[in-house]
Amino acid sequence: MKRRDFFKTPAALAAALGLPATALATASPDARAAMPEDGLPALPLALEVTRLRVGTRDTADLRRANRLAREAGQPQPLPDPPDDENNYWAEAIRWGDRFFYRVGSTMVECSEYDYTMVIANPNTYYFSRALWLHVRIRNKRDGIDDPGAFGRDA
Repeated sequence: MKRRDFFKTPAALAAALGLPATALATASPDARAAMPEDGLPALPLALEVTRLRVGTRDTADLRRANRLAREAGQPQPLPDPPDDENNYWAEAIRWGDRFFYRVGSTMVECSEYDYTMVIANPNTYYFSRALWLHVRIRNKRDGIDDPGAFGRDA
């Protein structure tokens, strides 16, 4: 199974959300239709995880060229910028009608607009959605209360 196909399975989301092991049993189509014995609802069928390389505008051209090469099944022309506070791997997750953004082991819920815009433009610069989500992830890691994307409903 390709890694990309694995990330589209409900098992990947259950692991990402830290659901109990019994929730993993709902990954099969037969199990989704029934309610598990412990009362946990079945996972919705619509699960999409998009892996992104987030970074600054200075590394945007390099990251774009590497992404296009990966999607075409070719080797990357140059190595990705080293992982640091501003260049890292992230995941945009759509689970039914809910949306999440995850970096490492930290995940925040976001709006559909945030989800769409960070996939379209994973550059962290002034007024970009990637920067807003970057700040929310950093605040969550630091233990700062998140009022849902700076006071608006997420």
